[in-house]
Amino acid sequence: MSVSRSGFNKWLNCPESARSQRKALYEGKVREFFEQFEAIYGAPRITDELNDLGFPCSENFIAKIMAEQDIRARNGKGFKYSRHGLSINNVSENLLWRDFSADIPNQKWTSDITYIWVKNRWLYLATVMDLYSRRIIGWSLGGNHHC
Repeated sequence: MSVSRSGFNKWLNCPESARSQRKALYEGKVREFFEQFEAIYGAPRITDELNDLGFPCSENFIAKIMAEQDIRARNGKGFKYSRHGLSINNVSENLLWRDFSADIPNQKWTSDITYIWVKNRWLYLATVMDLYSRRIIGWSLGGNHHC
């Protein structure tokens, strides 16, 4: 390998660098926090915890350590639409089937509900839109989802 015996022995017996020591410390801290928070915390939250406790680090540094140790946060399963979702009670039949074009006014309407946080409570805004003009033709705002 074209390395002298004395050079190899010097490398073999040299003390661990400050950088390696820091990385080893943070690897232990990352593993500790990951287990303490039951595998829910990812790199951003572990970084915040370490910084709050006086261990300065960046999110990228922690993310790299986590990738090297092959640990990932468990972030609950995302919502999946079911093919049987159409059988829910009190829901009208889907007549549009994602065809949102209209040739004349009042041929197709669509509606939606959104939630707005106002003065420590939720308000519900329901709107009806004409798909021809793309204008809101009716709306209701109320304190419950039945507006």
